[in-house]
Amino acid sequence: MKRITIDKLNIYQKYGGDNDGFARAGKEVEKQKLNSEDWALIDELIQSLELINHGLASGDFAKRTLSRLEELTDEQAYRRFMKV
Repeated sequence: MKRITIDKLNIYQKYGGDNDGFARAGKEVEKQKLNSEDWALIDELIQSLELINHGLASGDFAKRTLSRLEELTDEQAYRRFMKV
């Protein structure tokens, strides 16, 4: 099973990437699905993709990031990430 699913990504996006907002206003069922490690991983992947998209990353970094993204996400989450 992939670590980052479309459900987790939807929760992350619902709170606009605001971890504090999620901690304060998140529903218990959401908190059971999306833990702090997953939240940090989503943050990291988004930041890495933004660096790549702005031409601020080496080819090696881009290759490693895309490989990691494919390993860690389900198909729907992967497609969503690729729209970043």
